[in-house]
Amino acid sequence: MSDSRDSGYYRAWMSSRTVSRRGLFRGFLAPGQRAIQSGLEGEVLQRRVARPPQAVAEPLFLQACDGCGACRDACPVGIIALDNGKAQMNIELAECDFCGKCTASCQSGALELTQSMDTGLRPVISGQCLGRLDDLCRMCEIACPRTAIFFNQHNQPAVDNAQCNGCGKCKLVCYHGDINLSLMNG
Repeated sequence: MSDSRDSGYYRAWMSSRTVSRRGLFRGFLAPGQRAIQSGLEGEVLQRRVARPPQAVAEPLFLQACDGCGACRDACPVGIIALDNGKAQMNIELAECDFCGKCTASCQSGALELTQSMDTGLRPVISGQCLGRLDDLCRMCEIACPRTAIFFNQHNQPAVDNAQCNGCGKCKLVCYHGDINLSLMNG
């Protein structure tokens, strides 16, 4: 059972099977394109918990974070915790002051200086907010370091999501408990 195919045969076979650069890249990118078209990227990319500021995109974060706890130990206010071996924010008793110590301590690449200082959390103001009734309570508006919360002429609170960085200060100064923080969608 000897094979009669020699180098000439293979050379002829390969010359008829050339792949253009475009075809090569299509071959590499086709699986990703199919995933996007099937809608899988929404489930993969969306965060379900708040991450420390300067966290990389969620799939990369889940891959890179090794649960070492260096960011948790470096946080001066103690709002970073480990859950299932991954770092997450818990803004209940203190706000994030964006000191950058968590990022500086991260050796795994899950937190990077190139990322914006944002926790991904945004305030949601309840219908019982006293500021809606009169202008006596404006604690959240006053405390916001980025002026992301404001009251319009009808005493309705509003949040500028582009200005907000999710520090949590508004939640902590609202002594009525009318502000909760939730993850920003998209």
